[in-house]
Amino acid sequence: MSHTHAPEISSNDQSTQEFLAESQPMLNQLEAFRLSQLKSYTLRKKLILPVGVAALVLLGAIDYVLLKLQSGLEDPYGGVTIFGLIGLWFWLQWPNWEYKRAYKEKVLPQIVSLFGPFKYRESGKIAASAMRPSKILPEFTSYESEDHFSGTYKKVEIEFAEIELLAGRKKHERTVFEGIAILLSRGTKTFHGHTIITKDRGRLDRWWREKTDDLKRADLADPEFEKQFDVFTTDQVEARYLIDPRIIENIKALYREHGGTQLSAAFYDQHVLILIGSSKDHFEAANIKTPAFDQANILSLRNEIAQIISIIDQLELYDRRHQRSTNVA
Repeated sequence: MSHTHAPEISSNDQSTQEFLAESQPMLNQLEAFRLSQLKSYTLRKKLILPVGVAALVLLGAIDYVLLKLQSGLEDPYGGVTIFGLIGLWFWLQWPNWEYKRAYKEKVLPQIVSLFGPFKYRESGKIAASAMRPSKILPEFTSYESEDHFSGTYKKVEIEFAEIELLAGRKKHERTVFEGIAILLSRGTKTFHGHTIITKDRGRLDRWWREKTDDLKRADLADPEFEKQFDVFTTDQVEARYLIDPRIIENIKALYREHGGTQLSAAFYDQHVLILIGSSKDHFEAANIKTPAFDQANILSLRNEIAQIISIIDQLELYDRRHQRSTNVA
């Protein structure tokens, strides 16, 4: 197994240049839309102060009257001013959000298609039923997702998306995980056991996991890795095969590249699930002030997608005997 990283994509990359050339009509239309939205956004920025002051006076007066009329009630309510100011903020930002939404809908499907038969859905989700058996998901009561990609690379099915897992009652929900989820499927090929990698959470967590998950700690030959992560498995032999020194280096590199906030992985059934904790917004369009055909932004998005898809190369999940000579370029 070789130590590989997502390649650096330069502006001389042939497939990217072909994409830019073929997409020029679409990018020109998107640029026209950007300019119209920028004009609207600029005008609203000029108007926001006088409109805001007038709204504050008017809405404040309404709140005052409402509270006066409810003076005899135990629980008087107002809040018109707050809701009005929130509405003004949405009114200001709406052209910016509309442009970013249009950019994603037009550009991201085109970029991800450079890697093969991939699809993009802004509000798509990885099925929770496919991730729950992994034993690395925290307990959650609701699940939100955006920027969902799905497709096949080197005969390995891959899905990835930005997700947020929340726990608790609706009015008191808290985020228990935020970041990127990557689900790989090897078709009919299944793992013999169940192996998970988690950030080291201490002795109590290790004891609890062994008692409740039927997993035993795997002893590995890399002391530095074991300081950062714990590995649990139902199959010690397979775990040592899966978590060999080169895979360890790839996982540590992945952890560093994404800020090291949180990283866990599970090898189970025919799946590999990787969770990368991150508060950063991924797969985002450039600022509304940046031209739609800005090459740097397109290349940045392409590199981000390439880095994730190249995990298949890093873990070498594909079957070399039936692999055609295709690479994440």
